[in-house]
Amino acid sequence: MKYVKISWDKLEKDCISLVNKLGNKKFDRIICISRGGLPWARVLSDFLKLPISHLAVESYADLKQIKRPVVTESPKDLPRPEKWLVVDDVSDTGDTFALVVEHLKKYRTKKIFTVSPYIKPKTKFIPDFYVESIDAWIIFPYEIRETYEAFLKIYKTSKKAKQMLLKNGLKNWEIENL
Repeated sequence: MKYVKISWDKLEKDCISLVNKLGNKKFDRIICISRGGLPWARVLSDFLKLPISHLAVESYADLKQIKRPVVTESPKDLPRPEKWLVVDDVSDTGDTFALVVEHLKKYRTKKIFTVSPYIKPKTKFIPDFYVESIDAWIIFPYEIRETYEAFLKIYKTSKKAKQMLLKNGLKNWEIENL
């Protein structure tokens, strides 16, 4: 499996790229797909001066996608009708975005737009706005422990897991307390 590590600097630059891609479009609220969309939604919220609501979706376990994503939490009181910007960190297969957009339609909002900094080449759901396509497993800077634990399962020893993390762009200081 190929891996690509995203740094905090790249995350910030890609958020700014997303803001620029949004142009002059107006939105009333960010709907964050939690957990991966949280850092992105927060930065976008700052730039766009928008409130954030979130819903939680489970899609993965140990770097493996579960059969069907599941909405585990949803906002109860969303103002409507509004224009929403739904944010996640990656459109891998697209199943999560498709599920969330279908789920949010019950709120009878004016319009739902989707944004994700990254898509995978084989995704079935292309967000309205994205920065780039990446054909690798993305290691986000907010998933270091989670990635380490998955690498432990794959590579069997702490030493090998740490070697592979270093080989794939993590720094010693990022993994020294794992």
